[in-house]
Amino acid sequence: MNEVQSTGEEVGDRVWPRYDEATLGLRHYWYPVLESRRLRKQPRPVTLLGEKIVLVREGGQAFALNDRCPHRGIPLSMGRREFPGKLTCVFHGWTFDLASGELVAALTDGPDSPVCATAEVKVQSYPVEERAGLIWVYVGDEPHPPVEDDIPENLLKPNAVVEPMVDLRKGNWRYAMETAVDISHAKYLHRRTPFYFFSHVPGYQTNVRMTPLGGGIWLNRTSTPEYTQGDYPGIGKWPPKYFWKRGPKQKIGDQPIYPRQFWARLPAILSVQHYTWHDYQIFVPVDENHHLTVLASVRWTRGLGAWLWRLRFWTYLRFLHHIVLNRWEDGDVIAAMDSPPEQLFRPDTAIVAWRRWCDEKARRSPSGS
Repeated sequence: MNEVQSTGEEVGDRVWPRYDEATLGLRHYWYPVLESRRLRKQPRPVTLLGEKIVLVREGGQAFALNDRCPHRGIPLSMGRREFPGKLTCVFHGWTFDLASGELVAALTDGPDSPVCATAEVKVQSYPVEERAGLIWVYVGDEPHPPVEDDIPENLLKPNAVVEPMVDLRKGNWRYAMETAVDISHAKYLHRRTPFYFFSHVPGYQTNVRMTPLGGGIWLNRTSTPEYTQGDYPGIGKWPPKYFWKRGPKQKIGDQPIYPRQFWARLPAILSVQHYTWHDYQIFVPVDENHHLTVLASVRWTRGLGAWLWRLRFWTYLRFLHHIVLNRWEDGDVIAAMDSPPEQLFRPDTAIVAWRRWCDEKARRSPSGS
């Protein structure tokens, strides 16, 4: 895929059928669904790509099963832990093996229950891994790729200190990812957010490009920021100037450099590279009208540096960036979004490039279908 520039020609007809059809998400990927620390002995229900799943921890290992007993359709997440490595339906005591999903006992039919010999009576199990403080579940055809293929490598470095946060939010996953990729909304929606209180945010960007890098894994979003006031015909100058806001720290000649870099990758991951830390935003499909926003903030340090980073994160970054900016400001507009139909403009080049990238590059079934 060649780079896409903001010429105005690329924001016309919709030409990404796979992406349009992916209401419930892109299959054949690993997705983070829960912070590892939140899964203990009690079963936890989650929904991923429209599939209801129950997570269970046993002996320090996480397991995932389809959250439905095949007997009468009771959620297994309501079940009990009667035996090691097993999950028992709360209704009639049907008991399933956590690793395979096989029915190993029907307690209220006795030890010799013939239903246990029926090969068809089992629940689907899902591949599960834990990395970067998160539980990752694979939904798709087998054989599945290694979980590391779908996790940004910076989250897997030995000295990575990762602080994750998982939110269930309203809105389709595509709205969330497109908002993250969108280059212009931050110039207006987030202009008054406390996180940018001391930052001089550009009014708009020109020369918007999305260029493949990292061996074709990432799309790099670049542009030229315009920090000066624009004179808008018939209405006046914007944005307003405030004496307490500082400009960008870096420049090439007289040209300021926008301090943050933005990279996007499949299935729905945005990397925001701040000065001293990175923020990974992962948008996980739940159903047609909900998604999980998984925010993983990371800094690479050890010892005292790790403790200072955690203190900084929990003191203000989590609240100002993840809750105020992402959960409240972005979350409100994503929940209210109703598109298509839509009328795009030049900055939406980034969104169009992302849609095309998904349509062309999204992983297909191992069988090729």
